[in-house]
Amino acid sequence: MKLNLVEDLKKCFGMKKTSIDQTGRILVVDGHDAIGYRVVDQLAYMDYPLIRVGVKNTDDFYVKRWEDNGYIIERVNFDFVDESTYDIALEDVKTVFVTTPMKPANWDAHFVNFLDACHRAKVKKIVKLSFYHAIQSKIENHPRQCFGSEDCTAEPGYEIPSVPFVKKHALCDGDLILRNEFNATIIFATHLMSNVFRNGFERRGLMKNHEFYGASQRKQVNYVSPNDVADIAIKALFDESRTREAHNVLGPFPLTDEEVASLLSERLHTAITYVEKPLDFFDEDTAALEKIKASGMEENFPRGDYKKVMNISPQSFREYLRDTVRMSPVEKKVVGAFAPMNLDELKVTTEKETKKELEVIDDGEGVEVKEVGSITEKVGTQMAQ
Repeated sequence: MKLNLVEDLKKCFGMKKTSIDQTGRILVVDGHDAIGYRVVDQLAYMDYPLIRVGVKNTDDFYVKRWEDNGYIIERVNFDFVDESTYDIALEDVKTVFVTTPMKPANWDAHFVNFLDACHRAKVKKIVKLSFYHAIQSKIENHPRQCFGSEDCTAEPGYEIPSVPFVKKHALCDGDLILRNEFNATIIFATHLMSNVFRNGFERRGLMKNHEFYGASQRKQVNYVSPNDVADIAIKALFDESRTREAHNVLGPFPLTDEEVASLLSERLHTAITYVEKPLDFFDEDTAALEKIKASGMEENFPRGDYKKVMNISPQSFREYLRDTVRMSPVEKKVVGAFAPMNLDELKVTTEKETKKELEVIDDGEGVEVKEVGSITEKVGTQMAQ
């Protein structure tokens, strides 16, 4: 069973017998990240033999399932703000997948030096995860010189220079675009569905008070599944057809945070309440991202590139919540902390998302509809254990 699934996954991701020669050793930074974890997990499941994970503390990076299955995963110390860790982590590496941290605040100042270290190590390909609202850096001649000027950064609904997280990604994306020695792919993703489990303030509120916090002002938000982002990243790691490209990875349709709370209630069998908070409740970066949500600009986003690249529809929030096999240890810990209530106590309505799921299906691709209101799990790139 596993053999057949592994071969199907290799075919889906474009992994060939020649991939080891072309892609070589893959360094994933950071393996603790929701996306980095999934990339490592899927590569290991496909028996890719040259996986190196960069984390701040290798003693802290232990996944029991990986050890039990005998996955070969090399762990090295890596810290964006400690440049002495770069060269060792990059030794004999051909391909790098980069997820960048929200903190510390100055990680972006080290990104150019990280690219210099990649050049010294003769890295061939870099796949970087970015944020959808940083996509404008693609059209700038030199983001670090002109970022912040009105003609380069004007965006309806909010001022990008006031969003530190977006600005940092835009600058670093521009740094990578300017480095012609690398085969570079940038993945522009929207808000991750997994944030509700992984962000500290949201995780604590969810587990302690059964509350989901935000400041979106009832506007619809485009959430994307971390599984979809990881899958398109893996596809890019093995892609030999194009050398420099970008992918926009979005969710299938926008949702209000109240609808997200209803879906969490359905999945966790616990009544979850969405609570609107003032912006000063959040740290600077999170408050700025909440302002983006509240602008309403994500209510009419385009479809994104996922289906075009992967030939399957993107996951809905409900499908992501059901797909616990692929969740990181942090996500699984939160999901497993809830004691189920009786379903009739929940009093939540989920018909709206089911209707939206049906509306975005093109000729039944990606999900199989057995009957009205009943949708099976998405098949294709999902890992079964």
